[in-house]
Amino acid sequence: MEKIAYKRFILAKDNFYDNPEKVVATARKANYYEPEFFTGFRSTSVYHEKGMKAKLENILGIKITRWDTDPLQENGVFYHGFSKGKKKEVPGVHSDTPYNDITCVVYLTPGLPFNCGTSLWMHKKTGICDPPSAPIAKKHNMKLTDLFEKFEQDSRIRSRWIETDRIGYRFNRMVAYPSGVLHSATNHYGSSFNDGRLYQTFRIGVDWNTFKMYR
Repeated sequence: MEKIAYKRFILAKDNFYDNPEKVVATARKANYYEPEFFTGFRSTSVYHEKGMKAKLENILGIKITRWDTDPLQENGVFYHGFSKGKKKEVPGVHSDTPYNDITCVVYLTPGLPFNCGTSLWMHKKTGICDPPSAPIAKKHNMKLTDLFEKFEQDSRIRSRWIETDRIGYRFNRMVAYPSGVLHSATNHYGSSFNDGRLYQTFRIGVDWNTFKMYR
């Protein structure tokens, strides 16, 4: 299991794109699919504006060591999330992998409510805010595999979680946090590609020894 090396933080940067309408237009033209073992629609291609890696390094105050261009690695991919219709979902609480990456999310649907942002969570029963670990499983007299299964079962039952932090939704806002922290979209929105919650995710490998926020 990956050892946790990240520093916990959550950051919001407004007016992330200089021309967000251009990015939205690009996202609208992209092709989308729903992976077999995951909910939500994601684009089959990535979108990286010129200088994006350096821009994120400057905003985050950290050295990027891995910058993927394969859409399967989800760095620069667009997503749609819906709260109504056949594809509606309650966003599940989860960690992204690798845990020691940083995940950045850019909100791209104008006019959505504040409560369509991003939330960080603590599991009520275990008090865990980060991925399950062997010591925590032992503390609760559980096998690590059983603890992971418990988290999966509870992921969409909001009464089993405590919201510890929230960054509200605002068009063209970028939110960043360590990929391993337990998180989810606070809520999705709409029922189609025309009115759903459109967003972009960057998943980047970093050198935590260069992280300026904690110096």
